[in-house]
Amino acid sequence: MIKNTWKFSPDGTHKWIIFLLVIVVQLSVIAFIGWRWHNISVDGIPYQWKCVPRLEVSSFGTDYVRVVFPEDTVQWTGSKVPEPGEIIYIQISRDEKGILQIEGASPDKPGVGSDYMKGTVVAYHDGSVQFQVGFDRYRIAPEQSDGIYDINSTDNVIASIRMKKGEGVIEGIFVNGIPLESSSNGAAMKAARDAANGSQETASKSTKPRIAESGMVPPKEE
Repeated sequence: MIKNTWKFSPDGTHKWIIFLLVIVVQLSVIAFIGWRWHNISVDGIPYQWKCVPRLEVSSFGTDYVRVVFPEDTVQWTGSKVPEPGEIIYIQISRDEKGILQIEGASPDKPGVGSDYMKGTVVAYHDGSVQFQVGFDRYRIAPEQSDGIYDINSTDNVIASIRMKKGEGVIEGIFVNGIPLESSSNGAAMKAARDAANGSQETASKSTKPRIAESGMVPPKEE
């Protein structure tokens, strides 16, 4: 009887094969997420949804905004009580201003032509279901994130999102109609620098001697 003496050794060649496979899988996941985001951004239906942004830091040190949607409870139209963690379908529509309206939730995917989004059950109580959507993060540059601390309870904060086949992406967050990035100290400092550079450039142009009359193009330098 011939015994199989081959053994898997994580210290040999197979280690590098597994390492490369892990890298390929990770890159494939990132590429798929990027493609899906782009696809939804191009073809998705635009909505505006009231939100509460919260600044957080991921394990990789990247700043992002955790987007909480207060309108997370709706009437349950299914015959069976949903379980926490179950995927459900939330029927939605838009009002005349494009604001997202939640109409109901069920375990069944709506028919063709119906607007909906996927959600995960958080809790169920007395005919109403609380859910959480998968698009709850908004990436933002660290130098443009401090404007979130100036938001107060009287501000109108809207997330601009797009929906396609139940999936959504957040394209921007607006505070009283102004992009969140524009209300940061970083944006204010950049605007001040640009204004200063513009003034210097204008002054420089006004004192710089002309090398060609209007309508004439100077020859290219060899």
